[in-house]
Amino acid sequence: MNQQRWKKHRTLIGCVFALGFALSAVGQNALSTQLSDIELDLEAPEGAITYLEPIPAEDVSEVMLHAIVEFGYQDEQGRYVVDLLERDKAYLGVRITTPVGHPVVGAMPDIAVEGSSRLTLSELTSAEDGVMNFGIIGGEMGLDRVTASIGDASVEFLINVISLRAAGFPSLQVIEGGLAWDELMQAQLEYKDMKLVASFPDAIKSKAGETVKLSGFMMPLEPEFKQKHFLLTSNPPSCFFHVPGGPAGSVEVLAVEGIDVSWDPIVIEGRFEPQESSDIGVVYRMHDARLVKQ
Repeated sequence: MNQQRWKKHRTLIGCVFALGFALSAVGQNALSTQLSDIELDLEAPEGAITYLEPIPAEDVSEVMLHAIVEFGYQDEQGRYVVDLLERDKAYLGVRITTPVGHPVVGAMPDIAVEGSSRLTLSELTSAEDGVMNFGIIGGEMGLDRVTASIGDASVEFLINVISLRAAGFPSLQVIEGGLAWDELMQAQLEYKDMKLVASFPDAIKSKAGETVKLSGFMMPLEPEFKQKHFLLTSNPPSCFFHVPGGPAGSVEVLAVEGIDVSWDPIVIEGRFEPQESSDIGVVYRMHDARLVKQ
């Protein structure tokens, strides 16, 4: 074996021994990191994250409420503010705990809305993690107040409703005899068995099966310049993971011929179908749809 080959073998053997020593050290360290009974009995330091068992609401005499917002910020007074376009939907929630941090399951906060915005899709009680979610549909431009309370405990949200015009978007055309978003969004929604269940006002149910017109914004669902399958929404789409206006603020459109993608409002005509049960997150559908020329 020449000297050069020996150097290579010596280097390889050295690496193997080094790896063996390293693995041995790791194994010893792993064994040495097992906690003793005394260490396990020690209390967690202040500020450490701990996981506490949930407590049924009927067994709790005092609770604390914590705000949960999807998109929002706190003002100088510590209140939670959510900027929301008119007719769009904000997802809010409260987490209910005991004073020491146990989540409270089965609690039923009162949700009060002051202003033109309205409550939608509210869970009845708090879940195992103490959270109860609900939605707010933006009303007319202005500052609305939403308060969740249980007894003396409460948390407040401010809903800063912004009109489409103030936000720089074109307003939707009002169609005489057509569908109106304000009526469509009066549907009552809840989740049952992993499906969205809806009940509709009489004005909407009476139009089932009829050919109707509706003005809205296009949210494309196909990678094409001409869309045969898209959503018509009450507000301009800004995110493909967020349907503007929520389940009752959009209509699934099935068109006969492809319709050009547009960021401007359009008017669609088609056969209207309200859906009392949906597994796609939208409760309205329009069949045999076509674009109405402006």
